[in-house]
Amino acid sequence: MRTFKLFSLMGVQTTISPVGLASFGIAVFVLAGAAAALSGLALGEALLAGLLGAAVMAVFEWVHQMGHALAARRTGYPMRGLHFHSILAVSEYPPDEPDLPARVHIQRALGGFWINLLIGLFLTPYAFFLSFVGGVTAWVVGFAAFYNFVVLGLGALVPIDLPGVLTTDGATLRRYWGKDEGRQSRDGGG
Repeated sequence: MRTFKLFSLMGVQTTISPVGLASFGIAVFVLAGAAAALSGLALGEALLAGLLGAAVMAVFEWVHQMGHALAARRTGYPMRGLHFHSILAVSEYPPDEPDLPARVHIQRALGGFWINLLIGLFLTPYAFFLSFVGGVTAWVVGFAAFYNFVVLGLGALVPIDLPGVLTTDGATLRRYWGKDEGRQSRDGGG
């Protein structure tokens, strides 16, 4: 399947698939419907909230993955890219990477979720305050707080392992936590 290169930062190439592009397009309308239903926004406002909500999803998923990239760099086994295969992205490591100790996989897996937890915690008081004001800004800030804290923060720790489809940070942690320091095979996620 074709891949579109978006940009490179700190040696990490960001790419997206056509399915990723379509997923964000669909997210705009799903989030617009949610904004209209939950906040009573008019059609134009709801569409703007949906567009901004999809941007929130993309930006903060990228931030999550860059947390993994920074953690991976500290281990000495850096990421080479991150790829949006849908509204979620995966960490890409060199194909010729050797088998690594469990602690390296654990350190890399722990790099993303905490950033989103902190962002979610930071945004929560603003979301609460803005909820009394209402409007597009209130909905987008509330959604950003929820998405960061619940989905990309706590949700990343839920151990889901669907090989070739989705391996969460929690699944990587479960696979390697408590393993001896002998060489371990590569992880699929994180």
